[in-house]
Amino acid sequence: MLATVQRVSSAKIIIDNQTFSSIERGYLVFVCIEVNDSFEQVKEMTDKIINFRMLDGPKGITSRSLKDSNEEALIVSQFTLAAITNKGTKPSFHKAAKPDEAKLLYDKFLIEFKSLFPKVKEGKFGAFMEINLVNNGPVTFNFKT
Repeated sequence: MLATVQRVSSAKIIIDNQTFSSIERGYLVFVCIEVNDSFEQVKEMTDKIINFRMLDGPKGITSRSLKDSNEEALIVSQFTLAAITNKGTKPSFHKAAKPDEAKLLYDKFLIEFKSLFPKVKEGKFGAFMEINLVNNGPVTFNFKT
């Protein structure tokens, strides 16, 4: 399982020229389910993202986690994180889980995340989305379980 997490001042998802969901300050989480991922990876990734110190706090830069904040999270499925790009000029996506399998674990990820941190909005799995964001920092981290 892969995730790219960006600290944002705001983020908005647009589908078919209409706002689908949006957040103010917090995290924009792009998540990718890979072949052979399991619920264990979902739990590990959720825990890592919620507890990882990416937010500024009283102790300085990156001293506060999402769980210790009043901020929000916007979660978006993005299979292209699994792209193999080191050979040739066209990406290979063979490490990404098939859509049906990915959807099951993505939904479990959302349920697990929301059970630990309620201020969650989400994208639409499999949809073509425009994502507007204001990166705060910029601060971006990549995670792998």
